[in-house]
Amino acid sequence: MTKTILTPFQKKTGIRPKLLANTSLAALKLQVRSGDVRWDLVELTAPEYVQAVNEGLLEKFDYGIINDKGLPAYAKADYGIKYLSFLFVMAWDQAHISDARAPKNWAQFFDQGRYSTKRSVYGQLSDSSVLEAARLAEGVPFDEIYPLDVDAALRYLAQHPGRDKLLYHTANQEPIQQLTSGEVSLSTSFNNRINAARKDGAKLNFSSRNGILAGDYFVVPKGARNKEAAFRLMDFMSNNADAGADFDRTTQLTLANTAALSKLPADVADTLPTSPKLASSILERDDTWWADNIKATEQKFKQWQAGS
Repeated sequence: MTKTILTPFQKKTGIRPKLLANTSLAALKLQVRSGDVRWDLVELTAPEYVQAVNEGLLEKFDYGIINDKGLPAYAKADYGIKYLSFLFVMAWDQAHISDARAPKNWAQFFDQGRYSTKRSVYGQLSDSSVLEAARLAEGVPFDEIYPLDVDAALRYLAQHPGRDKLLYHTANQEPIQQLTSGEVSLSTSFNNRINAARKDGAKLNFSSRNGILAGDYFVVPKGARNKEAAFRLMDFMSNNADAGADFDRTTQLTLANTAALSKLPADVADTLPTSPKLASSILERDDTWWADNIKATEQKFKQWQAGS
């Protein structure tokens, strides 16, 4: 962030951002409630963003200062920008499944008759979209996925591929290790993780189509002392093509900056959630639904994993 965004922004504007770690919604709330706001721009997870909006903790974003032409449709919100995005995707080991034989949709991914291998899926529902993937596999259209029918998703997974054919990972690097070691040939993962592994020489691939989009927000706390400077930074982050492309290349993550696509190789740019070519073929995760239902859904999923 410092190398690719903050330093170029300082050179252009003379504004010097100070980067801090370990921010939290709880600390943001404490600052706003006390009237002593120390932060100007804060990263929140999607469920935290929904909660912060509902509790009136945020400044409304000024799109007079922030040019929204550089923002993909999913990224722009009244009280923040989903500045960092990633796709929950189906990935495969090319040593065992060629790209020509790779799954083209979630129904194929879960089809035990098509692939006899076990599958590794992300077991942490706060980040995982395996339940959405199960509903997509069953043929539910994008616009009917939410409200999410959790029971139907679990019934599908019990049959396709079956409870005993699923392995679970709980860390982002785990599926890369499982795929490259040959433990599994198919896994859910995130596009940036597979891109990074491929950059390091791993013979893995993935499909962005039918991916499920999630991401983190930048927000401005209500009462921030330098909110105009924060909005100017968000404008730079969203529209400066060179900085955005440098961030994407360096981190293998995706900045909400469509101008950056022109600076990246087409075979990479076309796989990123910011690509207009993917707009109609990816599902945007419903942050509000998950914020409202995460605890109950996690409990039900754990019971299902245990066979009850």
